[in-house]
Amino acid sequence: MVDVADRRAVGVPDRESAPYWAALANGRFELQHCRDCGRWTWPARAICSGCHGENLDWEAVSGTGEVHSWVVTHQVYAPDFVDLVPYTVVLVRIDEQDDILIPGRLVSDVDIDQGLRVRAMPARITDDVGELLWTAEA
Repeated sequence: MVDVADRRAVGVPDRESAPYWAALANGRFELQHCRDCGRWTWPARAICSGCHGENLDWEAVSGTGEVHSWVVTHQVYAPDFVDLVPYTVVLVRIDEQDDILIPGRLVSDVDIDQGLRVRAMPARITDDVGELLWTAEA
């Protein structure tokens, strides 16, 4: 797990998303999983995105997937990111379910292309909020 506690920008979890951010802060990558239909749900919400049931649990995912899309940011839009520019934000299609795309910052210095295999790296910002980073698989 990476510790980025010196960052000032911190997300504000809501009732549905708080377990996601807390899991990342504790080095885990978890998503909601429906006990009724077996579908994963992203972003976090009170009902399943498949069957619309309420029988959701937070479960670990493998943390692997492939880059679907990306953008390289060269402009400083917030003071917390001055030392990161340029940085790449990727949209990753997770292996568990191909219709779930999860964003995060790519921390590997690699040539990026659609289909690049990546692995999740949860990072702590505070005790209750983490950040999802992605690194290229070896």
